[in-house]
Amino acid sequence: MVMRDLNMGTKAGLAVISDKWSALILLNLTGDYQGFMTLRESVRGIGTFKLLIKLATLTRLGLVADTSDYQYKLTLDGQYFQQVLLNLDGWGDRQLRQTTRLSLTNH
Repeated sequence: MVMRDLNMGTKAGLAVISDKWSALILLNLTGDYQGFMTLRESVRGIGTFKLLIKLATLTRLGLVADTSDYQYKLTLDGQYFQQVLLNLDGWGDRQLRQTTRLSLTNH
């Protein structure tokens, strides 16, 4: 199979993964509703306005559900996407450990 470019679905997924704040929000949400301020405290360093904008984007993408009183949770698609992030995190950790072992044995 010859591929000259990534498909649109892959590009869309990579756009979410490559955005630090979106990834952190998705990793900090669960399948249960939590308040905006609780989420704000768990995603360190993000401003209130930026968090609102990112949540609106993730809601539009169907990854996050919200209520009129600023409660947020992962949708089923959001839970699937969170698993992708966790798998990527695990893969990265394994690669770092392997690279560290290799660099230590080469010195």
